Amino acid sequence: MTTIQNTQKPLRVILVAENVSRRMGGESGKNLYYFHLFKERGIDLQIVCHARVRDELRQEFPDDEDFNRFHFIEDNWLQKIIWRTGKLFHYRIEDLIFLQMVHWVTQTRGRKLVKALIKDKDIDIVFQPSLITPKGLNFMYNLGIPVVLGPLAGGVDFPPAFRYMDSKSAIVSVTLGRLFSNILHQFVPGKLKAESLIVANPLTRKSLPIGCKGKIYEVIECGVDLDIWQPREQRDSNPDEPVRFVYLGRFVDWKGIEFLIDAFKQVNQQTNAVLELVGDGELRQTLENLVTDLGLENNVNFCGWMKREQASKFLSECDVFVMPSLREAGGNAVLEAMALGLPVVATKWAGPANTLHPDCGIWVEPTSIEAFVNGLAQAMIKLANSPELRRQMGEAGPKRVRTNYFDWDSKVDKIIEIFYETLLRKSQSQKSWQTGNLTTQNYT
Repeated sequence: MTTIQNTQKPLRVILVAENVSRRMGGESGKNLYYFHLFKERGIDLQIVCHARVRDELRQEFPDDEDFNRFHFIEDNWLQKIIWRTGKLFHYRIEDLIFLQMVHWVTQTRGRKLVKALIKDKDIDIVFQPSLITPKGLNFMYNLGIPVVLGPLAGGVDFPPAFRYMDSKSAIVSVTLGRLFSNILHQFVPGKLKAESLIVANPLTRKSLPIGCKGKIYEVIECGVDLDIWQPREQRDSNPDEPVRFVYLGRFVDWKGIEFLIDAFKQVNQQTNAVLELVGDGELRQTLENLVTDLGLENNVNFCGWMKREQASKFLSECDVFVMPSLREAGGNAVLEAMALGLPVVATKWAGPANTLHPDCGIWVEPTSIEAFVNGLAQAMIKLANSPELRRQMGEAGPKRVRTNYFDWDSKVDKIIEIFYETLLRKSQSQKSWQTGNLTTQNYT
């Protein structure tokens, strides 16, 4: 890793993210990691975010010195109407069209606030890590200072054999939305004009709008908190105890949990194993009914949602982590399991196809429903019957996390490195323009 350069004054950064919140989790929670880790590294940070998180942040930061670094965008009547209308449609249509429209209004108002802060705080660079969608419009442009976007993720469809999981209306809307977005980016050229764009994976890179001029970096969108997800001590296997497979995540269709349960029926018939399902969501009752129909009630446990520290302890006591997701842009749960030292079984598609490695687990190809279910079953049976393979893969996981910018500390160091490279390129470009301009004047 390139050493981050020191300057006489701290680097002054505005982070733009609509939601900065532990309660909202996911993308929103990641922005708090940026706040704390940038602060540790001496970055002078201001954050522009939505007013909906103000009360939570006041509790999170009782010290005025920290809280006053947050600047809030208030909602207006138009955003509320669009948001309510979007709830009437399929979640992918809601996300791609209506939530993007809400985002446009918010960002238009946020841009005015950012421009005022740049002048007032003498800001060096604008950093926008969310929204993470590669096709979404970005309003942070023509600000007079460099803009860094990302890590962006998304642009991920279901594998071809599973496209049926999207409704026809959703497929048409997503396709038209993506095509139309290239036109919209000509009018709102934030992504086209950004000095640097960070993408999470090759699929996201391909999904960027046509005409992006900035330098593209690849850094994973998620990250592992190694203070919480610490390598466990590898235990000796007891043949009298069941092998514990565990899933952690939301209970939604694209996570593929129903295929995991179908696969576990074969595992249950051939091994001494249990399946722990950690999480909750709209499909919980459907999944419980499936477990009952397959006669797996004694071997499949619904464990409910857990806080991070509780989940880390629980997973450490299991043997194999399974992630059957079919549309996972990042896959933070896979990285957390690897950091703990669990072997992983995951779909070879999108995020896990880039983060997992054969040293740490087993990929399952989603070529068809039958092949996917059988592949999950075969991988789980193989690991259930091989304690030594589980140990080898478990020991390889933490090493991979620590050496590939998969943990938060190295990820943030890499992003700060990108900030300095961006500023250097911008400075060199300006000097080159000024030299060329002077040369032109000498000849006129």
